[in-house]
Amino acid sequence: MKYKILPFSFSLILVFFLNIQVKGQDKYLALQEKLILLSTGEIPALNEKVNISVTNVSIQEFIRGVANSSALNINVDPTINVQIVNNFSNVKVIDVLLFLCKQYDLNISAIGNILNIYKEKIAELPIPKKQLVYFDSVSNLVSIECDNEDLANVTKELVDQTGFNVVPSPGLDRIKVSGYIQKMTIDGALEKFTYANNLKIRKTDDQVFLIERNEPVSPAVNNRKDGSISRKKDAGDSGLEIKRIGGDSISIIADKVTLEEIITTIAEELKADYFFSSPVQGEATLNIKAISFPALLDFIFRNTNFSYQTVSNVYIFGDNKGREMKEFRMLQLQNRPIDKLIEVVPGELTRDLEIKEFPELNGLLVGGVPGRIQLLEQFLKSIDQLVPVILIEVMIIDIKKSHSVSTGIEAGLGDKPVTTKGTVFPEVDMALGAQSINNLINSFNGFGTVKIGKVTPNFYINLKAMENDGIINIRSTPKLSTLNGHEANMSIGNTEYYQEEQSNIYGSISTQQTITRNYKSVTAELSVKIKPVVSGDDQITLEIEVNQGDFTERISKYAPPGEVSRKFKSLIRVKNQEMILLGGLEEKRNRDSGSGVPLLARIPVIKWLFSSKTNERSKSKLNIFIKPTIID
Repeated sequence: MKYKILPFSFSLILVFFLNIQVKGQDKYLALQEKLILLSTGEIPALNEKVNISVTNVSIQEFIRGVANSSALNINVDPTINVQIVNNFSNVKVIDVLLFLCKQYDLNISAIGNILNIYKEKIAELPIPKKQLVYFDSVSNLVSIECDNEDLANVTKELVDQTGFNVVPSPGLDRIKVSGYIQKMTIDGALEKFTYANNLKIRKTDDQVFLIERNEPVSPAVNNRKDGSISRKKDAGDSGLEIKRIGGDSISIIADKVTLEEIITTIAEELKADYFFSSPVQGEATLNIKAISFPALLDFIFRNTNFSYQTVSNVYIFGDNKGREMKEFRMLQLQNRPIDKLIEVVPGELTRDLEIKEFPELNGLLVGGVPGRIQLLEQFLKSIDQLVPVILIEVMIIDIKKSHSVSTGIEAGLGDKPVTTKGTVFPEVDMALGAQSINNLINSFNGFGTVKIGKVTPNFYINLKAMENDGIINIRSTPKLSTLNGHEANMSIGNTEYYQEEQSNIYGSISTQQTITRNYKSVTAELSVKIKPVVSGDDQITLEIEVNQGDFTERISKYAPPGEVSRKFKSLIRVKNQEMILLGGLEEKRNRDSGSGVPLLARIPVIKWLFSSKTNERSKSKLNIFIKPTIID
């Protein structure tokens, strides 16, 4: 078959294509002029020449290579999906960009010295809306053509086209309807249309058509005068009785009624939308005076494998294992930290739940069945209480008392002459050298017939007659703060070092000895550990542990110091802001020592000239006062 093109038609086609070509040429001429203007002004780098050869690379990578070679700032729309296979040698950048724009229908815009390459979007033509209702105003006949359309859209066109008011019941405007009615009266068309979609039509006295759900009353269902529904399963059963009290609150009496029947009956009474993703099995016996629908669902699904959730005001029921039954929720705490909280949650509450700690928001990210999440949320709210802070004031008093008496005369020969020195008041502690003693002897010579000779140069005499009393009161008043049930501790220590020497002898042909000296430390400290627990009546239970250590004298220069320690533990209960005294650790020390000439050191009075004695008495007592205060 041959076709003949008329000269007039050919001319029209030629003009059409020429017009398109001219518009395209005008577009690229304008782009060329814009780039030339930019190359002579703000972006002279467009005149740079480049050498580039690529195979199957994206236009974004290609332009990036051109930009790096010419020091240009170029951005390429990431949505452009073009693969480049080109070889350019000694070509200006402006020519490369114009070639790409013309080849792949692109455009370029400039912001300062930044070039932006993009693809112009073709405006989409609006799709004409399909007409659902046709009305002949002469014959007053209506035609309806719709397939899976929202009922609200159909009723709107019915009102617009016919002038009659058609109103769907609440909750029906978004249901999908279908129907094909040709040239019927408005009453007949609506009756057949609603019947085809399991709905019903009711015309009011003011000529308004109401579209309602089609809820036929079965023989097993009786509507009572008080507004309740009585449904009996069998002749001998008490069945199911439901009464709507107000809003979404209902009363219910059921005796071994299946869960699905309870759910569907209540949902229909409350005109609630519902969907079963899987069959819900089981029976329930209920007698509840007033309860909301969600609260009732929580009760009947407790300890079962079924659950529900609400999506866009639609109740979805099904097995817990279904993906559509799971949700994710953030459970935040207000008064206590989230750290280690999951350790105290009973395992029954965390079963079948995915739990992740979210420290940044002080909460738990929980995924699972809504009913299980709600149980966990209720438990967390019950333990999310304000944790008391306890201020503990500690007063540590260490009292040391000492008393010593030293008397006597000591004489002997030293290695070298002794210089006379010492104190006379308020205590006598003198060391007399040979020269002083000889001067004293010379003062007695010449009295009587006896003449006392001189002592040797190294002879000395020590005279002692003194008594010492001392009281040392050491007082420390630290303050500690901690949360209820957590331990607060304080430590004050002193560290001393001693030398440890080790000798190693190595022998082969000759014997070698190495000596290693190490310095080791020992610590004496005063430490206090207190753990408070607050009860409901502001009583505070304190678990207290005190450890006090101190150094004694060394047995040698390089030996470690001796150490004494005092410890005690106590568990007591006190009132808020009540002070208690702990301790009373007392240490007593008595030491009597002396030396003298036998027999003469025992004779009264003259024994002071032939003996030396020292008596020491010391007592140390540690007291600790503790005052806890609850800070709200």
